[in-house]
Amino acid sequence: MLYTKLDGIDKAASRLVYGTTDAASQGRLEEAFDQYEAAYGYGFRIFDTANGYGKGEDTLGRWLEKSGHRDDVIILDKGCNPCTDYTEPDEFSAETIFSQINRSLDNLRTDHVELYLLHRDDTSRPVDEIVEALNRLHSEGKIKHFGGSNWSLKRIMEANNYAEKHGLQKFTICSPHFSYARLVRDPWGASITLTGDDNRPFRDYLRDNQMPVFNYSSLARGFLSGKYKSDSSIPIEQCIGRAPIEEYYAPENVRRLERAEKISGEIGATVPQIAMAWLMKQSMNLFPLTSPSGEKHVKEVVDALDIELTAEQLRYLDS
Repeated sequence: MLYTKLDGIDKAASRLVYGTTDAASQGRLEEAFDQYEAAYGYGFRIFDTANGYGKGEDTLGRWLEKSGHRDDVIILDKGCNPCTDYTEPDEFSAETIFSQINRSLDNLRTDHVELYLLHRDDTSRPVDEIVEALNRLHSEGKIKHFGGSNWSLKRIMEANNYAEKHGLQKFTICSPHFSYARLVRDPWGASITLTGDDNRPFRDYLRDNQMPVFNYSSLARGFLSGKYKSDSSIPIEQCIGRAPIEEYYAPENVRRLERAEKISGEIGATVPQIAMAWLMKQSMNLFPLTSPSGEKHVKEVVDALDIELTAEQLRYLDS
């Protein structure tokens, strides 16, 4: 595992972030605890969860309490999820943030989280109330770094301009989608991605200021898991779930998968490892989120950090 430091947090921050698995969100404690212990054993020190992930917060909190690992684990939590097409949306308000963070802290059995993200945005509403609410939680010590997950560059800039004008803490982290596969459809609503030519200004901004980016779906929700092969005669529906098919199944991504398969065969790696190694060669300050459910796959993604793709291989992958 690779580690770095985040400003104001006196803990080692792992470059990979362990996400919420089905076992955790469904409260299958024994299975989830085994997954968390495997991830911790391979060096994960940032663990991701959210108010909207079923029993995810409670499961993580129970494991941290039982394991005694809270003192060296960084919690990445999320709340306030308006404007979605797949669940009852939250109200975009300070009241929502306050009520959810207090419930989240109870579930997590802690008095603070190091990283806090707003799950989605409501662009019809001004950012003022939200920035004030997050600063209040920051001053109370309940959150340290905060920012937006599916928030556009324009809205992040609006929030930070308001904060600067009023002498407040700015958004210092973000968590949009980013992976080797491009997000070609958004079945959920109000999702933000860094992929594609249209989002180059956002990537340039993040590259230039090195804001920590906790990019979700770093393996394209399983499209880059290796379960589906570009030359397979088996229908994709028999290989991976509906979600990655809706989001990523397109000719350009099949071609990208083909290139990742070619490089993986040449250097004796797996497709997920090539996808993770590609992420770690990007110029942004990335902390990819990943949710391997078994120890074998945990080791697989961690070992990807040791893969050094050459400039020629990177050009080929992006050709």
